[in-house]
Amino acid sequence: MPNLYLKKANENLPDCITDTIIPDTSPRILEKGDRIILDLKNHYVGYFSFTMNYVDEYIDAPVRMYIKFCETKQELSDDFSKYREGLCASWLQEEIVNIDFPGVYKMPRRYAARFIQITILNTPKKLMLSDFEFSSVTSADNNTLKNPVIHDPELEKIDKVAVNTLKNCMQRVFEDGPKRDRRLWIGDLRLEALTNYYTYNNLALVRRCLYLFAAAERNKSGFVPSFIYENPIFVSGNCFLEDYALLYVVSICDYYQHTKDNDTFTDLYDVMKAQLDAAHARIDNEGIITVDENSDVFIDWCEGLKKTTSMHGVYLYTLCQFVDILIKRKHKDVGIYQERLQKAQESAKHILYDKNKNKVINAKDNNQYSVHSTVWMILGGVISGKEAEEALQNALESKESIKPFTPYMHHYVIEAMYKLNMKADAVQYIKKLWGGMLALGADTFFEVYVPGNPEFSPYGDRMVNSMCHAWSCTPAYFIRKYLI
Repeated sequence: MPNLYLKKANENLPDCITDTIIPDTSPRILEKGDRIILDLKNHYVGYFSFTMNYVDEYIDAPVRMYIKFCETKQELSDDFSKYREGLCASWLQEEIVNIDFPGVYKMPRRYAARFIQITILNTPKKLMLSDFEFSSVTSADNNTLKNPVIHDPELEKIDKVAVNTLKNCMQRVFEDGPKRDRRLWIGDLRLEALTNYYTYNNLALVRRCLYLFAAAERNKSGFVPSFIYENPIFVSGNCFLEDYALLYVVSICDYYQHTKDNDTFTDLYDVMKAQLDAAHARIDNEGIITVDENSDVFIDWCEGLKKTTSMHGVYLYTLCQFVDILIKRKHKDVGIYQERLQKAQESAKHILYDKNKNKVINAKDNNQYSVHSTVWMILGGVISGKEAEEALQNALESKESIKPFTPYMHHYVIEAMYKLNMKADAVQYIKKLWGGMLALGADTFFEVYVPGNPEFSPYGDRMVNSMCHAWSCTPAYFIRKYLI
């Protein structure tokens, strides 16, 4: 069966759409020590080329250049040699190239950049650089892009940058980041696919990604890997985040709700069941998902975050989506999963939620108070209405609660707000977080953004942060679904 899944995935291999960006048409005469900066005027993903020629005399030795590709203006002044290595330093977009002869030079690697900095390290004679070209690549077709009228100028700008973020992450798969990682992660896929439905509506790309995960090797519990490599060959990732495995099921449900594609849902049904059954096997004698030192769960990057309540909420959220479709399809298994959902919700109400305090706080998470737990209990249907709205507002405003950290988790905060019809709060939340990135000059939205601490990196050094990251694209989804 995995080979069949892979075959179907490759039937949906997307077309590569290219566009040529000319950053500067004027020739530059340079010598040793000179430096130039090319501005592409926006963030693109693609390939760079230029022409080198001699000026007065033929160049009789190789020309050595340092070429640096920068996603933001700030990176132009970064000294990559001072990078404090957490992730591999080779993710930093820099090259030293030696050019032996005059002519066109095409750089072989793909880059994500707005700015290109070229420094002449060594040359025996003056040289001329000209015909700069950046060939952008994406599988997002602007001819299919929906362009709604957005009357709020700030939201219009946020939408534009969010769409550009998605576009640059749409390659052979929905990549998480075109500069760093360049792979397909479930958490990013789910958010990219949602935004894609309201922008480019590239259904073949979504279908391809869903089949790729179905073709991947599962762990001994039955969970699909959280990411895969597929270019140039298909390889399963070695990370198995259990919340991501459940959100893979949600991604298929989202796709079915959008397309009513019965064939794909039927093809992937057994894989969905395997994820839910693996999670169900982790239910303890109190009816709550077990999260311990042997569990791999993401939820968010927050240091010290307790994750049992959130993981249980992800399980409920997944069951809600799955059961809804089974009911619509009058599926024979609907009773099994309805019963599991009901029991898991009842257990959560009794054990994970303190009704007297209207707080999602419990012994399972060592009485830790977090926005995360509150959000996932709302999305999992444990608390609702005014009770849930008050619980969420209190968690967001409390000085004691742990707050969301990544744009990924911020997405689910906003999703909870819209579920509770907190439209004004959701808009302000979007403007605060994504508007803050705009104020920093973002052409695409970042992997991580902490207001008041733009230097923060989960890897120990901002220089390796991805400044165009898929899980940051969803303002376009919210704006287009709820505000247009």
